Amino acid sequence: MLSILTKQEEINKLISSISAAPWVSVDTEANSMYAYPERICLLQISTPSVDAIIDTLSKDIDIQPLLKVLAKRPLIMHGADYDLRLLYRWYKFRPKELFDTMLAGKLLGESSCNLASLCEKYMGIHLIKKHQKADWGKRPIPQELLNYAIKDAFYLHELKTRIEKLLIKEGRLEWHRQNCQRLIKDCTSPIKPEPSREWRLGGCENFSRRELGILRALWYWREEEGIRANRPLYFIMKPDTMIRISKLAAAQKDFSRFQPHYSSERRERLIKAINEALELPTRKLPMLLRKIPQRQQRFSPTQQILLENITKIRDAKANEMKMDPVLIASRGDLVSCVRDSEHCHLNEWQKRLLGFEEKDGKLLFPVFKNIPLKKNSKKRHSHHKKKNSNQSFSQGCRDSA
Repeated sequence: MLSILTKQEEINKLISSISAAPWVSVDTEANSMYAYPERICLLQISTPSVDAIIDTLSKDIDIQPLLKVLAKRPLIMHGADYDLRLLYRWYKFRPKELFDTMLAGKLLGESSCNLASLCEKYMGIHLIKKHQKADWGKRPIPQELLNYAIKDAFYLHELKTRIEKLLIKEGRLEWHRQNCQRLIKDCTSPIKPEPSREWRLGGCENFSRRELGILRALWYWREEEGIRANRPLYFIMKPDTMIRISKLAAAQKDFSRFQPHYSSERRERLIKAINEALELPTRKLPMLLRKIPQRQQRFSPTQQILLENITKIRDAKANEMKMDPVLIASRGDLVSCVRDSEHCHLNEWQKRLLGFEEKDGKLLFPVFKNIPLKKNSKKRHSHHKKKNSNQSFSQGCRDSA
């Protein structure tokens, strides 16, 4: 019967087993729906010789030695971005090598890449996901939940073995490797919050400075209340409610109808936070964010043509390979390349697929020989002249990129 590891001697024994393992499958369970800040509650590990679940909330365990060993082993994970961000946030964990089965499924053009769908298709195994919303922070954990949790790691190696063969057949294994390395980098890079921006919510773009001051006070009040109650922030106050209360309070209007049912203590702290924001002198209120002039936001005609044509190449390649175009390059990626080709964040396989080249450390856009320009409603030149203009423009981009 599978048991949960809660003692350091059990962890030390597991470390010895992992050190000699050719591969390790890893998954985590967190309590984001039930606590704030969220914590990793379980760490599931499978190797050729052992299946283990570690109680990361146990006070008798130091998992840093275990993570140090895991960082050196080839890991198999599914949808690793969330797990990696949590592991880095709490333990500064950064793996050296990773195979993400979800990314593999996407590269193969699978329409559904959740673990249950991939296991069903490639292994004929039906995974029941009825415990996805379980509170993993509760102790003791029922045996049924432990049996459920380990399956997310147990089947990963066999799934990886089968799906990897198809990546090799399609010539996309190196693409997958580059994507996984990019995933590791993106999910394990320190993010410094911007104090002047972290509290700004969608919907406050046209707020006055006084309204922004109240919204900022509500944001920090909600953070404190979430930590105090160990409850997710949306249980304390939803973002749309914060927006409404900020506008009403700044206008000295009654906002009680939008206020959730709080205890008297929490309500007092809320009113205090709002009143303090109302009393702030103007010089201490948040500044309005400087808007980028519209002329700077817009592409030049040359840049617009470049973006349209490189998007057409991407879509054609995606259609040819039955792949989601965003996997080849998101619109944001393409826009960034057009704005500043020297800081293009595409992987090497994406650049080659789209026809980019590098010369003297600079990125050269492809020549658009067979892709016509988007027709302008105000026709000023003949089709022949447009075609010549397109060809010369493309070459010019290569010479000046």
